[in-house]
Amino acid sequence: MKAAKVLLACLLAGAAAAQTLQIEGPISGFVFDKLSGSLRPILGLPGAAYVGEPVVAGLDWASVAPGGSAALVSRDNVLYRVDHLARLAPVFQPVENVRLNPDDAAWSDDGSVAAIYSARSGLAQVIRNARAGPAAGEPLELGAVTALAVDREGRLIAGTAEGVCLFGETGRTALLPGVRAGVLTVAGSSLFVAASGEVWRVEEYAAQPRPLVVAVTADPVGLALSSDGRRLFIAQRTGCNVLVHDLASRTPVAELGLDAEPSTLIRLSGADLWLLRPSHSLAEPLLVLKTEPEPSVWFIPAGKGE
Repeated sequence: MKAAKVLLACLLAGAAAAQTLQIEGPISGFVFDKLSGSLRPILGLPGAAYVGEPVVAGLDWASVAPGGSAALVSRDNVLYRVDHLARLAPVFQPVENVRLNPDDAAWSDDGSVAAIYSARSGLAQVIRNARAGPAAGEPLELGAVTALAVDREGRLIAGTAEGVCLFGETGRTALLPGVRAGVLTVAGSSLFVAASGEVWRVEEYAAQPRPLVVAVTADPVGLALSSDGRRLFIAQRTGCNVLVHDLASRTPVAELGLDAEPSTLIRLSGADLWLLRPSHSLAEPLLVLKTEPEPSVWFIPAGKGE
């Protein structure tokens, strides 16, 4: 406990030092820079944005919540939830009852619940905020997973060797037996599943699941829903593009070509800005998708370039 308190003090001191940076304009989100082990803000809006200097540094691992207001960060085997990132006044709280070293995480769409997963142990834990602070539930044995999602109620959905399964109070429920999921996204009462060659929508997944194929794709690596719930954005590695599907007619209505291969689709801020490709070097820009009012793709450089 003493070591954790010392570490927390060091992290807070680092955050305070980072806040002396001059911030100009709005913050469009945060990204985890693996090379420097830091959380860095996206300063400005697409078209006039850049990746700023670290706000929190010295991290072994991190995962940022949708909207960028919070994150889970790890250093020296201690896991913290960091809040108030968007205010540039990060508040660190140790997560109690953590039994694993995470290498992957999933968030509910509002950032209130998270799930951490360890590929080495095959275990997952759901993290909620309680009055006494963030705490992890008891470990769930998932084995090897291909995708992970969690909803606001703390229900865990995973792509397993048996197919897509829901883990809740009643145990494990098979939603799509035999389907090997690559991406899982929860939107309201619907679960979207990207598998090889197709995208499923499972309506009422937590009550009376009704699965339906809504799109045929090549190699999906990410899914995003428009703010009105009418359009589905599908990032494809093969073809290097983003497909826009109308969910009512289940037909493609647009295609956005990309100059770099996408690897994910993670919400950055609001409901309209999504990360398509993180940086893999200090000089490489981010690739982001803006879904509203008209879909567009932007490069965001690392630094002002001045």
